[in-house]
Amino acid sequence: MRELREIRVRFTPEGIEISTTYTHPDDLEVANPGTKTRTSTAAKMAAHGLRLALEGLETDPLIWGGFATNTRTSKDTVVIDRGDHAA
Repeated sequence: MRELREIRVRFTPEGIEISTTYTHPDDLEVANPGTKTRTSTAAKMAAHGLRLALEGLETDPLIWGGFATNTRTSKDTVVIDRGDHAA
């Protein structure tokens, strides 16, 4: 079984770039990068994870997670307390 570890969303002039990081058991055959199978698997995991994140932002208690600020950009992290829920 694969486990989603991280989703990164970047907004670029060309469009929206979504990167997924996930783990999988050693005995699971993994498709080669760039194949339709691997791309659709990553897209499905990202969609599921993003839906959970949006749901959590609306319903679950938020925990402040830190920030970094300079004169040009700011970065804020919001941690959603999902209790025993898993992505």
